[in-house]
Amino acid sequence: MARHGSLAEQLDALLTFATAPDHEPEPIQTNWTITPANENNPEDVAELKTERLWNISPSVEEMMRQVHAGPVHRNDVGQIVRIGRLRFSDGTQTEQAMKVTIDGKVVTFQDRMPTGAMLGTVDKERAQRGGNENPQELTDSNDYFAEMLKTRKGRYVTASRKRQPRQQISREEAKRILAEAYAKAGDVSKLITRYPDGLPCGSQKVADSFIGMRKTTCAGGGSMAWQDIVTAKADQKEWFDALDALKATDREVLEAARTATNYADIGMSIGQSSEYARRKGGKRVLKAANDNLMAIIGKISA
Repeated sequence: MARHGSLAEQLDALLTFATAPDHEPEPIQTNWTITPANENNPEDVAELKTERLWNISPSVEEMMRQVHAGPVHRNDVGQIVRIGRLRFSDGTQTEQAMKVTIDGKVVTFQDRMPTGAMLGTVDKERAQRGGNENPQELTDSNDYFAEMLKTRKGRYVTASRKRQPRQQISREEAKRILAEAYAKAGDVSKLITRYPDGLPCGSQKVADSFIGMRKTTCAGGGSMAWQDIVTAKADQKEWFDALDALKATDREVLEAARTATNYADIGMSIGQSSEYARRKGGKRVLKAANDNLMAIIGKISA
């Protein structure tokens, strides 16, 4: 672990001191909640479930169609790697997957596909039944952006799985081809084609590309619930009690750490010489103030 990263992990109390709010939560609107408490009887909802549309590709029918119609391709060691448009792993390919790390976070990684596994399959939820977007509303939304930005109406273009074969050429060969193109073209400006302004076509809903321009629900924010305000005020009182119990010297050190650029600034804030503060004094008093504040917080919270 890096030296500075290890020190940062030890200064939790300093981080809390630097980021703790110094005022009570300010209500913006009424804190009356209109959300009823969840009083559902578990027996009443035990057999209920949400109907969902599920996207599985390729389908069983498509797989059987490729098996009957498509040719079978094998690699050099005799493994089947393709049947029609169906592709299979030879044990070296990877696909993106998700896993839970040791600290409980979900991250993506490249998982090696076992030999014979079908590649490029899809098995995920598409939408909840009854929750599909109204096609007319989608059209009106796309037309609005086209009219507002004075562009052509957007169109959705699906990604193609077909890849053009790449031709490997050297740097010198590329320079030669470019020079020949310049010589034949003469006036390069004649080769430039300017297309009219348009909208993104990678999504069916153009608004997804303009998140800052999307309209959200009115009065969706407002103040936090009164229960959260009470909890926040109780936590704030504990925090102020911890600061009151802190020695004046430790308080000065923590205040100086808010704006200090190095350890010397911290040490000099309590009267240390610049040389001693730079070498070890500033770091020593910072760690001591952090540990003292952490001990007081632990004692009050117990």
